[in-house]
Amino acid sequence: MEAIMEAVKEPDWNTVGILGAARGAQSGSGGPLGTEHLLAGITTSRGPAREALASEGATKTALLAVLRHRQDQDAAWTAADGAEESVDAREVLGEDDGRRDRFTGAAARALTTAMGHAEREGAAKFGAPHLLRALLDEDNRAVELLGACGITPQAVRARLDGTGDGATDGLSPLLHATRDRLLGRDHYRHLPFWKRWLFKRSGINWASRPAQWVGLETYEQAHRLGADAVGTEHVLLAVLATHEVALHHPHLAGENAPTPDLRYTGGERLTRLGLDYTSVHKALTDSRVHLLPDPHPLTHYLARPTPSKTPPTATPTATPMDDFPPDPGTGPLVESLLNEQTRAHQLITALTTPPTP
Repeated sequence: MEAIMEAVKEPDWNTVGILGAARGAQSGSGGPLGTEHLLAGITTSRGPAREALASEGATKTALLAVLRHRQDQDAAWTAADGAEESVDAREVLGEDDGRRDRFTGAAARALTTAMGHAEREGAAKFGAPHLLRALLDEDNRAVELLGACGITPQAVRARLDGTGDGATDGLSPLLHATRDRLLGRDHYRHLPFWKRWLFKRSGINWASRPAQWVGLETYEQAHRLGADAVGTEHVLLAVLATHEVALHHPHLAGENAPTPDLRYTGGERLTRLGLDYTSVHKALTDSRVHLLPDPHPLTHYLARPTPSKTPPTATPTATPMDDFPPDPGTGPLVESLLNEQTRAHQLITALTTPPTP
């Protein structure tokens, strides 16, 4: 390790935080810290490295969801990351580093390469951009983690260089707000401040709990339309919005998915009827369908689940939603909308009934 020791350069304050967040991303599963943990750590930092990742969809929410799903499943990974070549943290970061961590061979090389980048730039310490570039240079678990999110290292590197083309993910611009809330780029405004803070800090993956996601999205849809009251037509929009966004982010929708996965059957049923978010949104903004009042208050349809009596096992990646029972999915919700003459049902009928000759 003499070569590593000669190259030792102290991390800046931002990178010290990344190293701490990497330990949290490991979720107490043991073993050395790998490149996937370092990459997840960068998503908690400030500055251009985090922004480059977030711009491509590699947010804290997205990366932690994949890591939780693959936790303790070495077979789920293709890249080995050199766990058998693990290195003591002090050999990489210097004797002054008081941590007892070990890094995989790939993680140690990335940290050393980051120090080299900083040295060539004349920087006093190495930072998050140096580390991100180093992680993207090898075929390691960090790059594989990006691939699981449908993101290439070239795209992230281009963002970091300021040469990204701003390519879109194919979603309608009408769904960008829903996507950004799923990815953790934005948060549901009607929630109390403490809940927004808690959900942001824990990286909630709403796609793994679609019924609860629809409940939050319903109020957001009504707000975007400037509605005076929230009705089941906004529930309908929320089911379609979350379903279509989830299809574009299977790495989030697939976290801890049951077999068979029936959580999105409500959206699938609406799709089979020929409905999509854009057409329903247009019908509501055009005001061309007259809707009678809902038979019941909105809370009759959006049931609020209660936490279980047994709290979840505390881990660094545990989320506030781990205390809730299994999510019922959107199937029962859509069934309840169609069983009565709700505003959603009236709208669906108007949009799916062939015009009279």
